[in-house]
Amino acid sequence: MGDILEREPELVVEYTDPLEGFKGWLAIDALSHKLCAGGLRVQKGLTRDCVVSLARNMTLKMRIAGIRADGAKSGIDYDPHSPGKTGALHRFIRSIRPLILERYSMGPDLNVKLKELDSIAKKLDIPSVKVAIANAQGFDLPYFLERYGMLGQPVEYATVGRIRSGFGLAAACLGVLEFLGIPNEEATVAIQGFGGLGGAAAYSLQKAGVKVIGIADEEKSLVCDNENALDVKALVQHSVGGLIPNGWKNGGQLDDRNRIFDVECDVFIPAAIENAIVQDNARNISTKAIVPGANLAVTEEAERLLNDRGIITIPDFMAGCGGSMSMRALFGPKSHPTVSDFLDGLAKGMHGMVKKVLERSQKDGTTPREAALDLCSEAPICPDAKPYGPLE
Repeated sequence: MGDILEREPELVVEYTDPLEGFKGWLAIDALSHKLCAGGLRVQKGLTRDCVVSLARNMTLKMRIAGIRADGAKSGIDYDPHSPGKTGALHRFIRSIRPLILERYSMGPDLNVKLKELDSIAKKLDIPSVKVAIANAQGFDLPYFLERYGMLGQPVEYATVGRIRSGFGLAAACLGVLEFLGIPNEEATVAIQGFGGLGGAAAYSLQKAGVKVIGIADEEKSLVCDNENALDVKALVQHSVGGLIPNGWKNGGQLDDRNRIFDVECDVFIPAAIENAIVQDNARNISTKAIVPGANLAVTEEAERLLNDRGIITIPDFMAGCGGSMSMRALFGPKSHPTVSDFLDGLAKGMHGMVKKVLERSQKDGTTPREAALDLCSEAPICPDAKPYGPLE
């Protein structure tokens, strides 16, 4: 697997904004298939190296999810809270428009929503930031847009598009709990991050019967002060901008945001930022497994330490591939899936992937990352095949 982990990306587009001077990048890790996919982020201090690393991670997500596509990533070094954000995104997306139309399936990443991207795309005469899927999958535009429209359908407290990645992350967590032999109703989970990813994961886990006993946002933690679980449904309904409501006292106690790392639980889910788990907190974190939804959430040194402590650590490119796996669930079936079919396909895909990797890890006596990388290296390259669905 060294070739993927060590080689340079096959294409990097660097953008310099003509009005404000900020930098932006689109990194396409490989050009082995008809399609590449990965999100766009807005992050102050973003670098070319970070975008390249994230694109490489996306290739691993494609391989482990059984998707015949390559990884990509894009982003701009820009303050996401700036009033100029929409204009900055418009100019950047305009600069890479040809690649979006032909090869690059863009999605939302840090500080960006899919609805926001598609709104900008339409102003640039791009039917969808994921329109490259239509050509790669052999769909005409009307049928592609019909299937794609499912992401806007309401489900639970939001839309299919908003919950899909978090729902997939929860399914990965449930797969780990099954491997550990812990029934959902007896399991406890703590989640760092309460944005779209962490919130949807918390909601989905609670619905599956798992006790969510700790949640943290970028400002604070909310931890159960008794044996009961947090009321995630109420939290999601009252949350604004991915923040736990100030003064919230319904079944938990507010504390410093780093308090979340002290919560004793069966599974800990970092679902916010990269480098959330480092050597210092990895030494003391009290959990049986780490299931990271955020990209690069666990440093290499921390992961080695966690493995040495016997804590199962799922690689981020697995647990965080719910967005990619959801595209397989949406566009892979020959017939148009219902919302129920879609969610069931996503859950089965994530659950099956986790089971396969953990069983391989156990059989070979390797870490989950090593087992996952071995499986990635065994994935065939099919340059002319459709990215989603059975190989024809």
